[in-house]
Amino acid sequence: MFSFALFAFVTSITPGPNNSLLMASGVRFGIKRTLPHLFGINLGFGFMFLLVGSILPLLPDGTMEVLQWVAMALLFYIAFKIATASTDFSDPEADEKPWGFFRAAAFQWINPKALMMAFAGATSYGLDTLSGAIIFTLTNTVCGTWIFAGAWMRQFLIDNPARTRILYIILALTMVATLFL
Repeated sequence: MFSFALFAFVTSITPGPNNSLLMASGVRFGIKRTLPHLFGINLGFGFMFLLVGSILPLLPDGTMEVLQWVAMALLFYIAFKIATASTDFSDPEADEKPWGFFRAAAFQWINPKALMMAFAGATSYGLDTLSGAIIFTLTNTVCGTWIFAGAWMRQFLIDNPARTRILYIILALTMVATLFL
């Protein structure tokens, strides 16, 4: 169980789509407004982990390949939205709603890193699915450090649109890079 918990911690804290989105939201909206997004990741991933083992055998051949292409397209779209987000924190025209609980929970089903974590965790450690889901749900709270990092960086970015744009582009590229790992 320790090796599984270590796997869950390392895969949860390292850069990926969830953490990029959380940092960008921390920069843009702060800690409090981003917490529903974090809770959506935690519970959404735990639920996905529970179901992934039972759903895979039921899918027709070729379904996973189609889902991979859809997920990649959506990830590119989300990365584009992050890279091109407004750098003016007071812009009333900007999207002023952070991702909520349900959107973040649903995102787990198209997040390549989260899917890899679920498939690897469910098949490699011999741990029952419920225990694995609970460990991952608790461990995923470390993703919150990305919110705090983003909120902390906000003070250095709020009056500097160029720095903000660079951060957004780095986060978007990090998200896209997960497709090639």
